[in-house]
Amino acid sequence: MRRLVLLAVLVIACAPSAAPPTSATRSGGTLVFAWQQPDTLNPLYSTGTQTNALALRLAVEGLVGIGPDGAPYAALAETIPTVANGGVTISGGAMTVRYRLRSGVVWSDGAPLDASDVLFTWRTIMSDPRVATREGYDQIDGIDVPDDHTAVVRYRGIDPAYAMRFDAILPRHLLDGAPQSVFDDYGRKPLGTGPFRITEFAAGDHLTAERNPRYRTSGRPFLDRVIVRFVASVDAAKAQLRAGEVDAMGSLAEPDVADLEKDTTIAIASAPSPTVEAIAFNFASPRDPANANPVLGDIVVRRALVLATPKAQIVERLLFGRATPAMSEIPVGWAAPAVAQESYDPAAARTMLEKDGWRPGTDGIRSKFGVRASLRLVSTTGNALRERVQQVLVDEWRGIGIEATIHNVPSSTLTAGWQAGGIRKIGDFDALLANVGLGIGSVDPQSYLAQRHRCSAIPSATNNGAGANYERFCDGRVDQLLDDAGATLDMARRASDYAQVLTILNEKAIAIWLYDRGRYDAFRTRVGGYQSNGWDVVTWNAQDWFVRG
Repeated sequence: MRRLVLLAVLVIACAPSAAPPTSATRSGGTLVFAWQQPDTLNPLYSTGTQTNALALRLAVEGLVGIGPDGAPYAALAETIPTVANGGVTISGGAMTVRYRLRSGVVWSDGAPLDASDVLFTWRTIMSDPRVATREGYDQIDGIDVPDDHTAVVRYRGIDPAYAMRFDAILPRHLLDGAPQSVFDDYGRKPLGTGPFRITEFAAGDHLTAERNPRYRTSGRPFLDRVIVRFVASVDAAKAQLRAGEVDAMGSLAEPDVADLEKDTTIAIASAPSPTVEAIAFNFASPRDPANANPVLGDIVVRRALVLATPKAQIVERLLFGRATPAMSEIPVGWAAPAVAQESYDPAAARTMLEKDGWRPGTDGIRSKFGVRASLRLVSTTGNALRERVQQVLVDEWRGIGIEATIHNVPSSTLTAGWQAGGIRKIGDFDALLANVGLGIGSVDPQSYLAQRHRCSAIPSATNNGAGANYERFCDGRVDQLLDDAGATLDMARRASDYAQVLTILNEKAIAIWLYDRGRYDAFRTRVGGYQSNGWDVVTWNAQDWFVRG
């Protein structure tokens, strides 16, 4: 599927319309949702889906959102600015974007939303050392606030992903000049303009989000509250869903769908997804990031691991044929390239390693110059599918003489920020099995690829952990191509640049693209109003959810 999402010439989606109430709709009630506990609810401090689902969608809104078609829609902004509607102007190689805020919007504490909140959000992104990424925002020269409902964003150059910026707005009246204790409390109960307001965060147990009576859309949300029960694993959530202890859970894997769809009291919602299950290779030494990884620093080893990974068999046997073997990091959308990754051929992998000097020892594991071909394979705990995939990888990779040992960690530990020692951020792994790809606020390839693959996006003490280049792969050609794509609104030129970037990633074997993921969410049949969105988290339209009596 190559759905045209025009972000620069910008075919803009209207805000998704709420489903009209029917006789089956009942206002009020409580929905219990199973989810893993996030490290923080501050939307600027984490790019993880846990934070996005609980804070960025239930309580905190931005100027823009992403609809099921992958196109941006106006949320707190009246419209998405474009060249066509006069909201974007380009002069002398610089760009100005004028946002007009909706009138009458207030924060859940009753304070009015105004354009100074947009300015404060940008200043916080640029000054707070704990933010997860400054990508795109660091191209802004300044923001003018001519009146309470207008924010004029002045870019030094062209930012083709401008429509993806400001997907979370901070409350200036609460946080400006506030002591650290206020920021800490905001990380547990963020104040927003969304359909719900988070009133309780009980670590290790649950979160309570109450209906926001000041929400900008009349008659929404339907629910009185959403209680998020923190679970340790997908299996635990599935058990609670079957037992009726929770009403919903999100982000199911394909085998979970095959398991749950047999239950007539559970409905599965699905959508195409731009995400990919992948194994990222760390180019740096996990314990000494200033130096190359002693094993994976060798491209021959990386290519051999690609050749020794049976994608098609994994899809057929573990995913029941519900997915497609992946070929790149961008599987769908207007920028999805026609590129391929090497196919399963363990014999060729063994030959390649032999020629490169990696010789098997008495136990069959290879070594070269005294370095044993041993890797720490990291993923999230409590994910049965990933554990089964890991076991396949351990067996297959051992078959070519490479040892992999499994070291899984809780999702909150994996996705935590730099200051909290998140495994991805600090690079404490050799190979990492996780989701990658567009979506969750990164629908534009420029924004996503820049965060993922620029040299400057490697998290480090120098940049306070900003960026998501977890492979720690640096190539000047990639930077140049992204610079070129980022300096134009020409869609064809951008698509060509991105295709070249993704070709280089495959040539350098920075990761194994395992399979293209679908989007699956599960709800008990008493729940209605939900709509799966492959480009966003399950709670993206929680204001429309309802429970039947």
